[in-house]
Amino acid sequence: MTYLKRLAEIRKQIESLKAEAASIEPDAILEAFEILESNQSPNGKSLVHSDKNAKIVLVLRNRYDDKNTSVVRLDEDIDREYEKLCRSNATAIETNQAYIQELQEMIAVAETKQETFLSSPYLETLRKQRAIALKKTEHKVPSLAVYLK
Repeated sequence: MTYLKRLAEIRKQIESLKAEAASIEPDAILEAFEILESNQSPNGKSLVHSDKNAKIVLVLRNRYDDKNTSVVRLDEDIDREYEKLCRSNATAIETNQAYIQELQEMIAVAETKQETFLSSPYLETLRKQRAIALKKTEHKVPSLAVYLK
């Protein structure tokens, strides 16, 4: 058997095993809860299985339902209040944005000035030499892209 064919078979098996693991995970989670509820955990905590192959820990992550009616209403209230504040403070916001723009332009000028302190013809020559030296070290590294059917 060729190595390429074997590699393709192994990758196919991996995908098949991933799908199988995903399909039995809900039942495994139920089993993990049963182990914890019956105080049969190997370490007395959230460890639910341990052998030479693996250690399995029941992990509880927080998830939130942002489609909940009260959350949706609060989002709408927040949006309305934000729009109201934008309208009522439009002049002040516009003035502040102009001030921010002015400061950003001053920062750009200062950064340009700083760049002049940090550059020289010799530095640019060194950078070009480095780029050339790095380009000379370029080489191809073989790898395989495997696409499963």
